[in-house]
Amino acid sequence: MNKIYQKRLPKEKNPAKRRFGGFTLIELLVVVLIIGILAAVALPQYTKAVTKARFAEAMTNLKTIAEADKVCQMENNSLCKISDLDIEIPGTVINTDGGTAIQTDNFMYRASENPSCGHAQALYNREDVCISVTDDGDFMVMQDDGCNEKAASQDYSKLLNLPQGGCGCC
Repeated sequence: MNKIYQKRLPKEKNPAKRRFGGFTLIELLVVVLIIGILAAVALPQYTKAVTKARFAEAMTNLKTIAEADKVCQMENNSLCKISDLDIEIPGTVINTDGGTAIQTDNFMYRASENPSCGHAQALYNREDVCISVTDDGDFMVMQDDGCNEKAASQDYSKLLNLPQGGCGCC
């Protein structure tokens, strides 16, 4: 009768088999591997998005320059310097071989006084890519025309969904 009513005591645990809370090395390596794969997939898409945003800003500035350049040409009956246009593009006005330009972190903007076609051009500072605005107000992209030492790393006409044009920025 003693055996039936005796309270069972838990068996002693072996202190050598005690498990601490935490992750194993394999679990941590799997997590790091997954993060690495996600980063490898996301980084090129992020780079494309940043490039598209830079060119969207440039296209907005080019439209402004082209419209101001048309007004200046009508008023003066001659080609206009970018510094003479009645606009404010943040950057530094610099002298170039073909006239004047506005230099920003990402682009060098020019107006009609430069020996290129169209009313406005923007040369990408990071690679040999140029965007110009035609007389009709359409955008064209030109790459690898020798204006910049670093060749284009991708097809910018496809990335920006713009036609490849014959007007360069040099």
